[in-house]
Amino acid sequence: MPLTKTNTNNPIRGIVVPTARQKSDCQDVIAQLDFADLGRGAGTLHVVGTARLDMQGHTGAGDANIQVQIGGGTTAAVLIAASVLATQDPANQRGATKGAISVLNQSLDSGTIWTLTGTLP
Repeated sequence: MPLTKTNTNNPIRGIVVPTARQKSDCQDVIAQLDFADLGRGAGTLHVVGTARLDMQGHTGAGDANIQVQIGGGTTAAVLIAASVLATQDPANQRGATKGAISVLNQSLDSGTIWTLTGTLP
């Protein structure tokens, strides 16, 4: 099953709406995401300027909860399904990473929580 990007239409609670400069920092920090980051424990993954990419941890189902934050607030939030995280093939891992980057950017633009689901070989 291919990857599916879904806008949950659930707004990010307490969202921080970034300035133009902060949005650029957010886009730059999102671009630093790597497949290995998706399996990490809770903590900061990358920092660019005022923005940081944080792994909030994993849900009970094993989904990765990743957020872009400025200060104490969130600008983008996504859940990456455990089935995506289980991808073993390096080419498909690159595709999963691109999908995760895409949904993070879409969350940043929409102010809503996005998901990335599906199964790759």
